[in-house]
Amino acid sequence: MITKNKLDKKEDLVATLVQVAHLYYDENLSQQEIADRLAVSRSSIAQYLQQARDRGIVRIEVVNPTNNSESLALEIQDRTNLDRVFVVPSMHKYHDLTMRAIAGAASTYLEKTLVDSDILGIAWGRTITRIVQLLAPSVPRDIDVVPLMGERGYTGTYSQINQIVLQAAKSFSGHPYFLLAPMFVGSKHLRDDLLQDPAVSMVVERWNKLTTAVIGIGAVPPQPGSIVYVGTKYMRQMQEQGAVGDICGRHFDKDGNLIEAEFYNRMLSISLDQIRKINRVIAVAGGIEKSRAVIAAMKTKLFSVLFIDEMLAENLLYELRKSGS
Repeated sequence: MITKNKLDKKEDLVATLVQVAHLYYDENLSQQEIADRLAVSRSSIAQYLQQARDRGIVRIEVVNPTNNSESLALEIQDRTNLDRVFVVPSMHKYHDLTMRAIAGAASTYLEKTLVDSDILGIAWGRTITRIVQLLAPSVPRDIDVVPLMGERGYTGTYSQINQIVLQAAKSFSGHPYFLLAPMFVGSKHLRDDLLQDPAVSMVVERWNKLTTAVIGIGAVPPQPGSIVYVGTKYMRQMQEQGAVGDICGRHFDKDGNLIEAEFYNRMLSISLDQIRKINRVIAVAGGIEKSRAVIAAMKTKLFSVLFIDEMLAENLLYELRKSGS
């Protein structure tokens, strides 16, 4: 059993690590100057800085602007509202290898950025499934992991969402929360009743407390091999209304505007307004076929971090330059 005294000591240590990291990296004080200010030894400051890096409080990254992938990423960042863009080399004829490269880069980013007490939300997707499979953090994280949408009755090449959540939580030694309900139900009344169920509300309540989320960007019409979450009937309706993509089952047009649909009232999925409130939203997408969807998705301002492949990046830049962005 963890006592209050132990919790207080843990919080005091984290506060000290943050203070030392701030003085060293933001204020540019030397380790000796910080040691003098805090009345501790210089070796203690060095140990604090190392702990801050190990715990993910401090993140150090080296960027080579002469690398083609990195130069593409930097230009997309400059031309958009995104905080970070990561571009991985395209494997041309080997789409699966390209998706694995995107997933590998995103999993490494998660390992570096997630810290204790974070609440991580995870959506569906082939790339997201690979991200979770590749997670191998060097230290555990005391995090909660929740699904962003209900289950879909399909087992093909996709893992079920609760399985993805469980695997991610296990990788970090965190705590999984399961949404034991389908993504679509028969009526709005039934959906509303489910939201009041303790097993469902335990997850849904955490949607308003998420600190990090990982989402995919779906293209409309869907790419070959993709699951049509809403079914072919509603997919046709979305296309007729001008949808070019979706995030968590919610569709948007070429200008990034949400397309209203009756079936949203029967859907168990995080809303776009809830996604906008999350501190860090990581989007993943691969293949030039998703160019139109990704361009429109960036206009939604739903995510701040984007992982894509080089061919998609080049196509995005062509469109951004053409539009003067």
